[in-house]
Order: sequence, then structure tokens, then C-alpha cells
Amino acid sequence: MDRKGIAFIAACIAGMLGLKYGLDLIWPTPPPGSRPVAAAVSGTNLPNSAAATNPLPGTAIGPSAAASTSAVAGSTPVASPAPFVNVTPSFQSAEATEVLENDSVRVTFTSHGGGVRLVELKKYPSSVNCLDKDDPNRGLLAALNRFAPTPALTLGAGPLTGDGEFRLSRTPAGLRAEKSLPGGLVVFQDYSLSNAYFLNTTVTVENRGAAPLSLPGHDYVVASATPMDRHDKAEVQGAYWYNGSKAEQIAAPWFLNSTFGCFGSNPRTEFVGGSSNVVWAAVHNQFFSLIATPDQSPAGVRVRDVALPRPSAAELNADPGLNPAQHAFVTSFTYPATVLPPGGRLVRQHAVYAGPKEYRLLKDSENDIALVMDFTGITGICAKLLLSMLNALHGLIPSYGWSIVVLTVLIKLAFWPLTNASTKSMKRMAALQPQMNEIKEKYKNDPAKVNQKTMEFMRENRINPMAGCLPLLLTFPVFIGFFFMLRTAIELRGESFLWCCDLSRPDTVFVIPGLGFLPVIGTPGVGLTLNLMPVLYLASAWWLSSLTPPSPQMDPTQQKIMKYMPVFFGFMFYSYSAGLTLYWTTQNLMSILQTKITKAGEKGEKVVPVLPARRK
Repeated sequence: MDRKGIAFIAACIAGMLGLKYGLDLIWPTPPPGSRPVAAAVSGTNLPNSAAATNPLPGTAIGPSAAASTSAVAGSTPVASPAPFVNVTPSFQSAEATEVLENDSVRVTFTSHGGGVRLVELKKYPSSVNCLDKDDPNRGLLAALNRFAPTPALTLGAGPLTGDGEFRLSRTPAGLRAEKSLPGGLVVFQDYSLSNAYFLNTTVTVENRGAAPLSLPGHDYVVASATPMDRHDKAEVQGAYWYNGSKAEQIAAPWFLNSTFGCFGSNPRTEFVGGSSNVVWAAVHNQFFSLIATPDQSPAGVRVRDVALPRPSAAELNADPGLNPAQHAFVTSFTYPATVLPPGGRLVRQHAVYAGPKEYRLLKDSENDIALVMDFTGITGICAKLLLSMLNALHGLIPSYGWSIVVLTVLIKLAFWPLTNASTKSMKRMAALQPQMNEIKEKYKNDPAKVNQKTMEFMRENRINPMAGCLPLLLTFPVFIGFFFMLRTAIELRGESFLWCCDLSRPDTVFVIPGLGFLPVIGTPGVGLTLNLMPVLYLASAWWLSSLTPPSPQMDPTQQKIMKYMPVFFGFMFYSYSAGLTLYWTTQNLMSILQTKITKAGEKGEKVVPVLPARRK
């Protein structure tokens, strides 16, 4: 490697290592207190824990205000409902819980707010940590709404719930949470499990008094998007809402509100959207989602960014791998104020899905709830097709790792004729480059003539200038589709392959303590993880770049960049899942094989140019 190459690699590494510190100077992390912080909760790790008494955030208690608006694609901006008032009730009695369950879920209900404390998924463990045998989450089930600052599927706290103490009772269909309020107002919610991951709720507000009652504008809390565990960096976590034609995701980037994705920011804490056109709203993390579909459209949807309690100094000392700044995205339907006459009833029903983000389960459901998978556009079409093919192959091959390898090989074979023609065209162009340079020199004072003569020369010598770009344009959607598909494919969670014990996570074989401060390749509080698959990717990418000649039209600087680009991507992919790096490594190995076969077939073949003097 020459000095320029070494300097380029050093500059890339220095840039990546300095990126975090540079952004901290330009765009400092908001200090504690700049966002709403949920009160500390004890016992939230434990299912059915009586100690899990999260205070309930308040709901809107006044009429709708036109103080702010939020533009939403596909809908008309509407006035924001009354601001969310944080009302923390002081519960006078111990929390009572009841459980409904079937073969797929265990749903824990709480008397504090009359909502869902936790939805545990019986078929999925909370943790598949391969290295840490003492992981505190080992043995727990994966759950939705864990660590949440408020129960799910509830009216929260405020005038419609009083002190928040509900009475739980069994019904023939399931469970009822009921609350009597002054003036003859009675609020109750009936819950019943449907099948698998589906449940139904019916909220009833009834005026049993003799006078009309004014119901204030209020929110119905769907759920909170929360991390899967206290170590989760929550890179794939957020909320969705669907207006019947388009699903919009609200996640950390929206709340950070940064310029160009990096510089300068004006953080936001609340999203408000919709104009009586909300079909459903959802919360999700990397692999699981809760989706609520109301029988009648609410006025809008609200998502709040709430900072969860930070680990104490003692907890961080005992477990440095804890995420020190986790957040929850509390998602609610918003409803306007109304008047309930004597004997009047207000009834709202919701169909709820609470389970894995598994396309096979969601694709046939009503109201396009599969959009929570984020499979949209041409790359989404590719992702759905690739996932279907991957699952079909897994039906024949009892290993998702080998299924990824076989699928990659099949895709490479499908594009083989196209890439082979592209390789031959590029080689022919490289061989004829001296004659093309002569044309440029001969007509250097007449650019139009240069273009005309160059195109004539390329046409006569059967050179297609687009041949090198066409394979990239056609394969790029597949490449991106593979990325989105493997990034959130719950099918890979906990699946082993060779030394990888979980294809949905980096294939860390061991950790070097004390080097967690290194950006990109280090894990703060843990150390420098040795991930073997990205190393194999880097080796295969470097080998492929050495076999592939650079385009003759590329200047020397660009050639250097392309030559050492694998090093940059090797660092970028270092913390990606083993399933993704397995795909990219297999792709490189197949490209190497194709390059060698192509070169062997062209051995001894000479390109004889059709020179201008020989033209008829």
C-alpha cells in the first residue's frame, strides 16, 4: 500500500473516531430536565409485580386550543388539542392486577388507571444475550409497554378517571375495569382476548345522573414505544399512525429536529397530527409492535417523547452496558370535548394487535397494519419478496443462516448475465481508452466535436457507456430491500449460524474490556467487541476491489477512494447484525467467483479497435 492509500485510510478512521466528539461540540446532548422525565418505577422488570406502580401522566383537561399546528403528509394541519397536563395521582391503595392469557400472550391489567400494565409474548424470550450468562433479563419474556410511564389502553389521569383507582372484575368475556365519578359519571372498559396476538377493548362513558355532563377534551393512551430491555440502544423504536392512504413514522429523528440530520437542532417533545382521519396508531421497537384500530376515527393522534429514569451511579458501576438515556414515545388518540346528556353513553371500541413484527402474521390483517414493517416503495416491495423467499427456503433448509447464503447465491445467479455483460463492457472500454484519449487530444479545442467523435467511436466498437451503471441501478433496490428486511426480521432473532448465536445481532466472539470509548467499534461501558463477520466482509471486499479494475474514465483520486472504500464500509458495518454482514460477505464471494470465471473465459482474447482511418 502506498503513502496516499495509508493517508486515506487514516483520514477515514480519524474522521469516524472524531465524529461523535465533533457532533457533541456542535450539537450537545440536551441536558437532563430538557425533556419530560417519567418518575422512577420499581419492579417494572418483573411481570405481575405489585411494586410496578408507575404514576399516570395526565390527559388534556381543557377545550381544544389552536396554539400550535403540525403538518402531516396526506392530511390537513389541525389545531393542536389542549396541552398534555402532567397530573400524578397519589394512589391510596396498593395496586391490584389481573391477568388474561392464551397460548401466545399474557396480558397484565392494573387497577391504577384501569389499563394494561404489560403484554408478555410467550413465544419470545426477553433476551438472547450470547456472552452475558448473568444477564438480568434472561428468563423473562419479551414484552410490550415494559418500562412505560403509563399503562396502555387507558384514559390516563384526569377528570375522566379521578384518582385513577379502578376496580377490576372478571366477566364472562374477559375483564372489566370500572370507575365511578361525581355527578353520576361512570367509566368502564371491557377487555377480551381474541386469538393469538389480538385483543378487543370497549371504552364506555355513561351519565347515570340527572343533569348533562361536560366531558373535557382528552387522550386515550394507546401504549408507549419502549426499549426491549435496559441495554437496548433503541435505534429502531418509534410510533406510527395511518390515515388510510399513508403511514407516517414518528421516531427519534423527528424529535431531535436536526438540520441536515446532523447540525443544529431545536428539539421537539410532542407530535400532534391527524384531522379526524386516523385509521390506526402503533408503537414499536425493533421486533415487536402494539397497534390499536378504533371503530371510529379520533380527532387526531399525539406522540410525546418522555425520558425514562436514568440508571443510578451504582447501577452503571455494576453494569456499564446499561443505556444511560432511554426514552419512551407515549402515543395517544385525541378526542374533543363533548356534552353527555342524562342517560347518555359514549362507546368506543378498539381492535388491538400486540405481538411480533412478523409479516406473515400482519399481511392478511385489515386496515394495512403490515405498514408498521416499513416495507414501502420499490425497496419495500423487494423486502417483502425477499422475506417470502427467505421463509420459503427456510422451509427446505433448517437454518436461516444457510437460507441467507442460498438466497444470496440465487439472486447473484439471476443477475449474472447482466453483471457479466457489464464487466466485459468495462474491460473493452479500458482496452480502447488510448484511442479515446487520442480523440480528446485531437479535438481538445472543440468539446462538441470531442463528444461527437467519442460517441461515434464507442458505437462502432460496441461500447455502451451505461453498461457499467445498469447493473447497479437494477440491483440497488434489492440491496436496500435486503437491508430493511434483515434489519427487522424477527425470524432471525435467536437463530444461530456457525459461531453466531443470534443472526439479528453482531456476532461478537469476545470483548476486550477498557476500549468501549472507541466510536463505531467500541461499546461504551462494555469494551471493544470482536465481531468476526465484519472482518470477513472487509477481507472479501478488499479481495474483490483488487480483482476489479477501476473505470478508465475515473481520475486517480477517485480510483484511490474506490480502492480503499471497503475499509470505510468495514467500520460502518461493524456493529450491524450478523445476518446483514453474512449477506454482504456472501455477495462479495460470489462477485469474486464471477470475476475469476469471466477473466478465465476472456483469457487470450484481444480487443481490436475500429479506428477512424478504417471506417467505410
